[in-house]
Amino acid sequence: MGSRLRGNDTEDRALIIKILINETTKYNFRLYNPLTQRIYKDDMTTHSGYTNSKAISLVCSLGLFLAGYIFYSSSLIESFYTSEFALSSWQTGITQSTVPLGAILGAILAGRLADVFGRNRILIWNFLLIYIFGLLNSLSFDFYSLCLVRFINGFLAGTLYPLCATYLIEMTPPHSHARKTAFLMFVNCLAAPAGCVIAILLSLVCDEYILWRLCAMAHGIPALFAFYWVKRLPESQAWTMIHKKSAHTTMSGLKFIFSTQYKNITICLMAAWFLMDVAYYGINFFVPYLLQAMQVKTIVSNLNHHTLLSDATLWGTFIINIFFMLGALAAIFIVEKVNLLQLQKYGFLCASLSLFSLAIYFHVGLHQIVIIILLFVIFNFAINLGPDVTTYLLSATSYPVEVRGSGHGFISGFAKSGSFIGVLLLPKIQDYWGYETVILSLSVLLFAAYLFTLQFAKIILNESMNKEGHISYETT
Repeated sequence: MGSRLRGNDTEDRALIIKILINETTKYNFRLYNPLTQRIYKDDMTTHSGYTNSKAISLVCSLGLFLAGYIFYSSSLIESFYTSEFALSSWQTGITQSTVPLGAILGAILAGRLADVFGRNRILIWNFLLIYIFGLLNSLSFDFYSLCLVRFINGFLAGTLYPLCATYLIEMTPPHSHARKTAFLMFVNCLAAPAGCVIAILLSLVCDEYILWRLCAMAHGIPALFAFYWVKRLPESQAWTMIHKKSAHTTMSGLKFIFSTQYKNITICLMAAWFLMDVAYYGINFFVPYLLQAMQVKTIVSNLNHHTLLSDATLWGTFIINIFFMLGALAAIFIVEKVNLLQLQKYGFLCASLSLFSLAIYFHVGLHQIVIIILLFVIFNFAINLGPDVTTYLLSATSYPVEVRGSGHGFISGFAKSGSFIGVLLLPKIQDYWGYETVILSLSVLLFAAYLFTLQFAKIILNESMNKEGHISYETT
């Protein structure tokens, strides 16, 4: 005799979660919804198959560190290669844009390749190529060679986002996914100050011609280490099981994630991450004002005579990125104690309100340094504490194994186009309408991301309730 499960019965709800864990259907992502998260954490805390989880977590963290370094070091070396190759302003802009453009293509392509050939196999080749083209990055001899190697480095950096996400999710205990993802994003944030420290140390012993080339190739050393490390690790067990059953998926990844079942989920995930990247990278155009307010130039002028340092770019970037790291560090300790959707929702809301307050503050003509810095820190803390972690994690857990790489790759690639658009268009808005309009626009975009998160939570809640209503079991 069939009996419908009741939501308030602990044993029945535990049965539901165990059923969901073993499925590779569209309900994978519900492990993180408000109805299932806590009971999932309490009941499923161990798994005998995750013997390499720590090593895999560290390899994936190193992968995101490399991706972050390739992105962040770009701003550090810009003035050097611009001077050496006598680049015009538009040539400098093209050179800078090659990294995010490459990342967009890399993320989308790598996700699909990981679904077809495996996560570990693609990671091995990826780390090897990062090492090789990291060295070639230091051998650029003109504008065209510089653009080519920087595009390839950006492409390889973009591939690491879906590769590390899928490998981590499938090879570590599910109850630790949130904390490990938070650690990944913290390590990603470490890349910026690490790049600054490397440049500062090299500036003590190298002239400018050698300095920027050594900075451009520095990530090759950890990439080589990651290459030898990941070769010792196994392929994703989940992918191997699916791949044995079918040599290819019945539907391409792109068609699958935009199918009737997944279309609304994909749109919400894409929009939230895209809007966050527009704002996250766009806010950097507020940094020069902030640096001037903090009088960083006074500090720098007493330290070194390198062109880069005299412009306050190096030390200013180092100081500002300390603020970026605060939220990422806090996320490691908080993310398992708070529902992920709530963390993303209120992270977007707080970030939006902080920028809105900052725009109003400028509009009324007030310029108290303490208030400006405080609102800026609240924005970065809110983004790094919540959305920066959750957008990355939810994009990996929202799809079944056979298309997980394709789903995460397409979403992360689309999000990187947001960073490109933010860097490209916001300077023009600033020139025509000023800082206030830029900051207000970013506030509106973050509020839109908050609304998309609300819709995503609604979809998850409705689908989860429908799933519970259709599960039955036989009673004696």
